[in-house]
Amino acid sequence: MVSRAAADRWRGAAVGALVIGAVFLLGRLDILPDPVMTVAFLFGGGLAAGLFTQGTVRDGAVTGAVCGVLVALFASSGITLMSLANSEPYYPPFWMTFGFYALVLTALLLPYNAIGGAAGTAVRNGIWRRGPAGVGERGRWIGIGIGTAVIAASVLLLAFLGPFAVAAPIVGGFIAGFFSGNKPGDGFEAGLVAALFGTGLFSLLLLWTASHGTGFAAGLAGIAAIALGYTFIPLGTAAGVAGAVVRAGPGER
Repeated sequence: MVSRAAADRWRGAAVGALVIGAVFLLGRLDILPDPVMTVAFLFGGGLAAGLFTQGTVRDGAVTGAVCGVLVALFASSGITLMSLANSEPYYPPFWMTFGFYALVLTALLLPYNAIGGAAGTAVRNGIWRRGPAGVGERGRWIGIGIGTAVIAASVLLLAFLGPFAVAAPIVGGFIAGFFSGNKPGDGFEAGLVAALFGTGLFSLLLLWTASHGTGFAAGLAGIAAIALGYTFIPLGTAAGVAGAVVRAGPGER
């Protein structure tokens, strides 16, 4: 049986997906200018999802992330159906088209809608005036904030660190998980949120380079944003669990 919290998250994610659909329609009708539509497309669905999510800001972030995945899957399905309708001989098989766009759009929409979801739930809770906001909760968010900063700041050293940049989500996720408590579940959520936030901020510079640059640098920046997004999120989440387990110690595991 689906729990109330899970049902609440799915409801919020569905509302957020509908909001992104409405934003896309307004953009197609030239009602919204391109810059506004871009910001609304990235964050608007998650923001709406968070406003409909009860619980902590972490719950809103997870709901926003689910919203981003739903939209990515729906958009990929629509693109695939249009490619089938065109029936051009040079188009790849439908499953390749769907897989490619699902990977790209998920990497783009998931972290930003997670940030929007966290912001929406924060607004719903009255910025700590409602919901759990004790010392423990504030401590968790201090850890998440530090972990997010570590992950996001690694983009500034990407050219120097190269492959060693993957250490950033491990360090950031571990810090977030360590501050979250001594339960693996708390570490999982904290590491996931820090990884989502950090990846979203990390990707801004790369996506700006991909959209405004030219030639090889633009293409490489776009590929890096997608590849590192899929690397950072699972690493940060796993490190968050490890941080909580280390904090618990042998006697509390």
